[in-house]
Amino acid sequence: MLPRMTAFITAFLLVCVAEMADKTQLLTLCLTCRYPVRKVLLGITLAISLLNLGAVAIGGLVGEFLPVTPVKIGAGLLFIGFGIWTLVSTNGADEEESCETSPSRGAVTAVFLAFLVAELGDKTQLATISLSARFSGFGGAATVWLGATLGMLAANSLAIGGGTLLGNRLSERTLKRASAVLFIAFGLWTLADALNIP
Repeated sequence: MLPRMTAFITAFLLVCVAEMADKTQLLTLCLTCRYPVRKVLLGITLAISLLNLGAVAIGGLVGEFLPVTPVKIGAGLLFIGFGIWTLVSTNGADEEESCETSPSRGAVTAVFLAFLVAELGDKTQLATISLSARFSGFGGAATVWLGATLGMLAANSLAIGGGTLLGNRLSERTLKRASAVLFIAFGLWTLADALNIP
């Protein structure tokens, strides 16, 4: 039970923090300017659920067919790489858009497709693959999926709400640094676990 709780909390925190100031969170903010909030929420919920399901399935196969230690070492190095990538990456997302919501029949589909395409291959999806490989088995995969999905929904719900509560208090640079530190710390923890370092 404890490993499942660890998998859930790790997936939730890692994905939620990594999603802050990410392009898909900013996309959600823009989509909220164009479509009704409930349609945006439904569209991104469907996209996130599907994306994380695919990521968990891939990670589960990797964890099932490869030896555990190399998978953990690879996951640890991947997380450290994500942390470094996040520190050095720049995001030109300081542009402001006017918010004029317009009702649309295809809003849910438009939001779903936009979010799906923007998130494919993103660091949060790759992190979910790595986490599901690390916490293998059906129970581990299910808790990683739930944690990652709720983590992404939590981050994007802030964007849906305007993103201003956190955005006005913390700069994008601060959010990225927090995300990078979390990735690197989890990477080091995973490596230490794989190499049996106390």
